Amino acid sequence: MGKCRNHSEKETAYICMKHKYYVCELCIACQDPEIYCKYRSSCAIFFLEKEKRKEKRPEDRS
Repeated sequence: MGKCRNHSEKETAYICMKHKYYVCELCIACQDPEIYCKYRSSCAIFFLEKEKRKEKRPEDRS
């Protein structure tokens, strides 16, 4: 575990393996979502951010 790069008082287990920094749940966001990342398939940060986007998206009601 490490300290969030934006909230130094918060301990977190979420680490960006590509850029080697920790982020808390409030700060979860992929730094480079459009750029190739060899860690993406197992990245908790990318997965959680993707889930947040799904929750915010209005449902299709066709």
